[in-house]
Amino acid sequence: MYVNIDEAISGGKEKNLTVVGYCRLSRDEDKENYASIEEQKRIIKDYATSRNWNIEDQDFYIDDNVSGYTFNRPEFSKMIEKVKGGKIDVVIAKDLSRIGRNNGKVLVLIDEFKEMQKNLILVSEMCGTYDVLNDRDDTIGITTWFNERYVKDCSRKTRDHMYSKQKTGRLIMGNYYGYVKDKEDVTKLYVDEEIRPVIELIYKLYVEEGFGRKKICDILNSKYNFPTPSMYYQTKHLERGRIYKHPVQKLWSTYMISNILSNDVYCGILRTHKKKTISIRGKAIKLPKEQHFVFENHHEPIISKEMFRLAQEIRKRKIDTKSTSGTRKRSYIFSGLIRCGDCGFGVSGITMNRKQKQKGYECSQYRTYGKARCKCHEIKETDILIHFKEFLKFTKQQYLQEINKIEIDIKTNTKISNKEKIKLEIENLNTEYKILISQKIKDLAISTSEYQKQMIENTYKELEKDKTNKIEQLKKILEQEESVLSKEKVKKLKNAVQYFDDIIDTSEPNRYILECLIDKIWIYSDKTIKFDLKPDIAELT
Repeated sequence: MYVNIDEAISGGKEKNLTVVGYCRLSRDEDKENYASIEEQKRIIKDYATSRNWNIEDQDFYIDDNVSGYTFNRPEFSKMIEKVKGGKIDVVIAKDLSRIGRNNGKVLVLIDEFKEMQKNLILVSEMCGTYDVLNDRDDTIGITTWFNERYVKDCSRKTRDHMYSKQKTGRLIMGNYYGYVKDKEDVTKLYVDEEIRPVIELIYKLYVEEGFGRKKICDILNSKYNFPTPSMYYQTKHLERGRIYKHPVQKLWSTYMISNILSNDVYCGILRTHKKKTISIRGKAIKLPKEQHFVFENHHEPIISKEMFRLAQEIRKRKIDTKSTSGTRKRSYIFSGLIRCGDCGFGVSGITMNRKQKQKGYECSQYRTYGKARCKCHEIKETDILIHFKEFLKFTKQQYLQEINKIEIDIKTNTKISNKEKIKLEIENLNTEYKILISQKIKDLAISTSEYQKQMIENTYKELEKDKTNKIEQLKKILEQEESVLSKEKVKKLKNAVQYFDDIIDTSEPNRYILECLIDKIWIYSDKTIKFDLKPDIAELT
């Protein structure tokens, strides 16, 4: 049997009612309707006193800094469970927006209170107090709609604000393994020297040593004591007195290695606007790279851009060729760099002479499908290395000739070249200079006093000086630019020659140098070998 609560009180019937208060606060509340938790408690207690109900502090359910759009709130959920279990008779809140800002869910909740004959009282709602069991609710739907509209508008404004800050690099979302945010300026990142060595080691093992992700994990888990990203984040949270709610993995996994190898934050780049949410508290979706905001040289890099670029090329090559070199026990000098010149597919590392353990390469299409896909051909690794060294010796001579030619040009021909480049500009400036002189003569001719003549002389002297200075400045700028460009090219050529010498003088080339130099190696069934250098190396001559 249901009992009308107000009748029980007004009729003087004895009934012990369980009355509680509910307070909620979200930090994005509008200041016009803003009320602190303490203010909400005061309003609720004053109303309860007017009804001869007593509410103590322990009778309040409080969700602080929780959005009203979600109904999955700790204290709110606990309170509603007790209402449904018959342990609470009356819930008092400041207004309907404290209960929630989701239009549909709030209306359903009101109906549930009515069905259970439990009362929900909103002290400051609809220009007075709203009592769910005893007042008409003709316009309650409009109120809940406005409440939801407000939170949606706040959400849109927040997204727009975040978008604006991301676009200008003023918002750095989340944490980065190996970097810490400046406490005074959250737009700045600084290298965490504790983590720098592990980032450098991962790239070194992957790019220079040619190890796969699984092998790198084995090395990190067995030989080093570096914290995994989740262990690192947990430690940082604890230092700030916060709880880390995500799972913590103590062992390195290939997924962690992939994340580090693919993140360009480690070469000094900040990338924002990588995700966005469509609806309120909706799941974030990843955005394509074309929509990211990219800020070069944003912070101190841990690895060079060249090292990062090589890592991406290796990752792409392994995906394209479905390389299995990471699972092989033997390492091959040119793994991932060679392709079959006849069919265009990748090649497999093989043992050509098991007694001598001689390494070589064979077309993967022929190895898998036989003559139906490609011709039978294999080649020794030592033969490729010999041919590659001869190719580098020949190319080196071309580069040395280019270096000598440029250095001679810098010493003898640069000035002549510069004079040709500025000749037209000088002619224009000379024409302007002549016009100035002509105009000065005319102005002097019509001047009536010595004072006017002196003024004209001084004015035109400044204009003439300005023209001659421009000519001199232009000459210097052009000479400097020509010299810098030429010297930069010489530097690149000398670096390339140094790489050539490093390979020519060693029995087993450094993997990092090979990655810097080689774009592809083509092997053909007629034993021909073709070497393609990286475009930025090949185009130097």
